[in-house]
Amino acid sequence: MILNKGLWYGKGSVLVENASLGESVEVDIEVTEDEEGYTISGSLLDSYTGEVSIRVAPNDVGTYSVDARVAGVALDGIGKLESEPNLILLWNEGQTLSVSAAIFMAGNGIGCRGFLRENNRTLTWEMLITLKQQAIKGDNVVSFFPRRR
Repeated sequence: MILNKGLWYGKGSVLVENASLGESVEVDIEVTEDEEGYTISGSLLDSYTGEVSIRVAPNDVGTYSVDARVAGVALDGIGKLESEPNLILLWNEGQTLSVSAAIFMAGNGIGCRGFLRENNRTLTWEMLITLKQQAIKGDNVVSFFPRRR
């Protein structure tokens, strides 16, 4: 999976079908890993708001099971996450809403593009996700320059 554990911040836009201008969207998430997979949790900010909770775990057929709760919407699906681009397909229980997304390395972060289709409405989004700087604390250490990994 391209999105590794850590604290991440994303900023981008959502374009509603037949609209000329996109609306800004931001995400503030934490990715954690355990022996069974990854958990992505955080919040949507700006024009779209709500909690984000996504569980990603390998399944027995070589892909990944994805269980997502985004802004109160429950979605389940599959992902191909072992090579770039990472691809994800999600749908709701009634199969009236579907989401597809691609996650890929971009120049200075991770890119995420996708589609959401519900009834006769289509949204597209594009976002750049970057790793937040985590401060390393030391009582006798002062840093004059930003830390790099």
